[in-house]
Amino acid sequence: MADFTFLHPLWLIAILPLSLLLPWLKGKQHNHGLIAPHLAEKLGLGQQQASTGFVPMLGFCWLLTVIALAGPSWEKTSLPAYSISGARVLVMDMSRSMYATDITPNRLTQARYKALDILPGWKEGSTGLVTYAADGYVVSPLTQDSNTLSSLIPHLSPEIMPLQGSNAAAGIEEAINLLKQAGHRQGDIILVTDGLSDKESSSTSALLADTRYRLSILAVGTRQGAPVRMPDGRLLTNSQGETVVAKVELDTLLPLVKQTGGQLQLSQVTNRDVDSLVAATAKPKENANKEKEKELVERVNNGFWLLIPLIVLSLFGFRRGIVIAAMLVFMPVDHAFASPWKNQDQLGYDAFHQENYESAAEQFSSPQWKGVAQYKAGNYQQAIETLKPLGDLTSRYNLGNAYARSGEFEKAIDSYQSVLDEDSQHADAKKNIELVKLALEQQQSEENKSDSQDPSSDDQQKSQQPQNEQNEQNEQNEQNEQNEDDNEAQESQEADESEQANEQQSQTDQNAQKQSEQQPASQPQSKSQKDDQKDDKQQDEAQQIKAGQAQEDVQDNEKKQQAKQSVSRQQPHDALSASDPVLKKLEQVPDDTSALIRAQLMLQARQKQAPQVTENSW
Repeated sequence: MADFTFLHPLWLIAILPLSLLLPWLKGKQHNHGLIAPHLAEKLGLGQQQASTGFVPMLGFCWLLTVIALAGPSWEKTSLPAYSISGARVLVMDMSRSMYATDITPNRLTQARYKALDILPGWKEGSTGLVTYAADGYVVSPLTQDSNTLSSLIPHLSPEIMPLQGSNAAAGIEEAINLLKQAGHRQGDIILVTDGLSDKESSSTSALLADTRYRLSILAVGTRQGAPVRMPDGRLLTNSQGETVVAKVELDTLLPLVKQTGGQLQLSQVTNRDVDSLVAATAKPKENANKEKEKELVERVNNGFWLLIPLIVLSLFGFRRGIVIAAMLVFMPVDHAFASPWKNQDQLGYDAFHQENYESAAEQFSSPQWKGVAQYKAGNYQQAIETLKPLGDLTSRYNLGNAYARSGEFEKAIDSYQSVLDEDSQHADAKKNIELVKLALEQQQSEENKSDSQDPSSDDQQKSQQPQNEQNEQNEQNEQNEQNEDDNEAQESQEADESEQANEQQSQTDQNAQKQSEQQPASQPQSKSQKDDQKDDKQQDEAQQIKAGQAQEDVQDNEKKQQAKQSVSRQQPHDALSASDPVLKKLEQVPDDTSALIRAQLMLQARQKQAPQVTENSW
């Protein structure tokens, strides 16, 4: 009993009211009734004997209750203690040798399946995702949501890598940087690969030296190896034209595992390899070694034992109802249900998860949630008005997204920049600000092109008027010439008739001869005039067609500008997606995750220096 103590000693203060209540109850029992004793005796109302056991019983129950609430403790218990804040990074090999077909269907597919099987086993801590080929790239920073990584892994392939090659040390270096940036001085690195060269192994060993990061490896493939069959069906060849046979060399993997205390598992048909890796990497290295040494000592609250006498003593308070009280204890009762009443934010949250964003925006009273719901519903201007007064980091990031969707690129850049000023490691803000800058440059270039086309269209419209007048004049001259030709033909016909009817008249013959001489002379002249007129007509028609086409182009440009303005006013996101391929890719994210990951990797590649040429290009 030397260790006896109260866990909640403040409850002992409740004994003080009992010290005042007991004397008052005891004095009340000795008070006389309203009727005098001698009158009560004559009336047959003899004074009843006061019960003397009630007050002591009440005091005893009160004391037991207070002591039980104070938490008496006379024993201890030990609990194992370990940290659940472990961190790990999954590094996946995306070199072209992963297309080898020594396991069905190929190494890449099996590596994806194994990675997806490993993720559910890591229920505590945070996990990141890195991939590598000729260089290492971060696909996802450390996160506690394994579903995020599960949605990215199926889209990883050598085709999305910026540069082809095999440099495992670069992937390990990116994993170490992720852990250091998150403040983890220890952690696990799980490498999923089909083998390392001697140079890769030595470089990786140098990186892991003097660190507390543990490397575990899952080798995918067989020692016999197989040719590398590319997605287009051809076999991969080296610089000499020989077919490449990719083999798994365990000799370069074992030293790394022994150096850091990790595990090496060869891919199996069963999940034994996955279970072993999960068991080895579920806890940090130090906690796994010192788990038995660290224990928490906690006192046991023994106050619940005092509830048994309290229940028994309380039954006497029912007197004749003790049987009924006992029956009520064993009667079945209906299950309790939670109150169906919900506040506005809870109703809005339910509507938000049902993708009824307009209803959610009306229900939410929280401006942060209301702005997000309005953004999801496509009401970007309303979202801007809702999010603009807010100053937290998430709201400013969402405000930048709303500005980008509404076409206000400069304001979007300012919002993203304010987020980066506060959190320079905000990956989404970095990515979006680059995309919006590209969209702004493209929009400005399109505006400059449209401005340069406007003066030429005005000149074409001005030059069209004299051309139309010239065309009308040419048409009138054509009609006059046609009438003259008809008159000449009629005169020649009359001359022939007079020649046949009256051949004896010389004057008529002479006139006929003159007319016949004039006729061949006039015919070549009319033909040359007609040819010139036809050429002029063709030139006029060509000019008229060009002018008409120019006018149609101007009208089309005006219609496009009007359509852009109307769309930008009514539906900004549609206008952006139609004119800007960068923002169009953002809208196509659910349909083409591989393209988004490739764009992310390309952006990282631009920010890095060009990597050294790897030993193997596969």
